[in-house]
Amino acid sequence: MANSRLLAIARQRCPKCLEGKIFRSFLGTHTHCPLCGIRYARESGYYLNAMFIAYVLGFLLIAPTAFYLYVKAVPVNLFFGIMAAVLLVCWPLIFRYSRVLWLHLDQLLDPRLSEEPSVQGKNPLSRH
Repeated sequence: MANSRLLAIARQRCPKCLEGKIFRSFLGTHTHCPLCGIRYARESGYYLNAMFIAYVLGFLLIAPTAFYLYVKAVPVNLFFGIMAAVLLVCWPLIFRYSRVLWLHLDQLLDPRLSEEPSVQGKNPLSRH
């Protein structure tokens, strides 16, 4: 069970080895897995697709909350205050899990079998 993909997603772990940490700080990601060494961002703008996942996660959180507040006829100022508080509290989780989900989805769609020489410290443009 230690190598389960769902458990790795929940624990925010590497999409390849399922053990290495993705985040080095609250919002900062490692460039490479500390255990298996794969480069997380394959190219410039790699995490743009995570933004779409974040939109979906945000909508799935905000829509039911807004509907519930609407049904309860909460005053407008309180409505916006509650919605802002929910977003501020949940935004870091949405940010982190959208990146984690994108990394795992990308690994499933286009698996990384080994690192390329440029990532392992060799410059592909240099002549050997």
